[in-house]
Amino acid sequence: MKKQLHLHLTFLCLLVTLLSVSKLQAQSTLIFDELSRKDSLLFKAIADCELSKLDGILSKDFVFCHDNGYTNVTTRQSLTDFKNSIEKNFCQKGIQIKRKVVKGSLQLIEVSSTKVIETGTQRFYSLENKLLEESKFSRVWEKQKEGWKMTQELDYLVNTKLASVPDKGNMLYNEIAHMDSVLFNAFNTHNYEVLKNIFTEDLEFYHDKGGLMNYAQNMASFKNLASNNNGLNRKLVEGSMEVYPVKDYGAIQVGEHTFCHKENGKDDCGTFKFLHIWQKKDGVWKISRVASYDH
Repeated sequence: MKKQLHLHLTFLCLLVTLLSVSKLQAQSTLIFDELSRKDSLLFKAIADCELSKLDGILSKDFVFCHDNGYTNVTTRQSLTDFKNSIEKNFCQKGIQIKRKVVKGSLQLIEVSSTKVIETGTQRFYSLENKLLEESKFSRVWEKQKEGWKMTQELDYLVNTKLASVPDKGNMLYNEIAHMDSVLFNAFNTHNYEVLKNIFTEDLEFYHDKGGLMNYAQNMASFKNLASNNNGLNRKLVEGSMEVYPVKDYGAIQVGEHTFCHKENGKDDCGTFKFLHIWQKKDGVWKISRVASYDH
């Protein structure tokens, strides 16, 4: 009888424990779902530049810290500074990026019934799906009168190419993008008159397989390619182009492009990397140096 009573008591204790764990898990699930929803609303408001909506997600004393990599000083921003930074660096420049949480990385640590730490890994992409930044984050959420609000965030930079985000309001980027289009429209249509005027006469063309060519050799190569009449055409890989200024000279353009031609009635394509150095003289853009590689 005593043994049976002991077994019954053990079973009841186990049942109470399981019910308590189940209740805690259910509560954690509700908090997880709520904070996941607010996380999505936060970045939708940022992407849409509806910064007034941030007040419903971030607390008035919100602090954002970014470590900026190994060698740079960690920055600290208040809520006002955080919103001003987004307005200045993204909204005013027309730069749009997409943000995704790495699947399975989001975790919650419950400090108390009113305080939770959220951790995870996020990636930022250009609209062309080019990876710009990857970072780990740690956020503190506190349950206030208005509901759960984020009071702190610390981002740990893992990888970034954010400096190369195409700024659609950037005049230099737009000018080089236009010249790239002019150059390769002429290339694809075999317009030799345009091609010969888009390179400087002291051109140096470096090809990892073919070596170094000068202006005359490059023009001869264009004529030879056109005479083959095999449908050769070039397309810029979307989202790959980056443009950097060269003081008192012009610009550096890097990117990837795909060339296709007909081989035995089928398209034969290859994607390669390139670097163009553009010189702007008397308001006219011309290419003075070319590097074509990774063939």
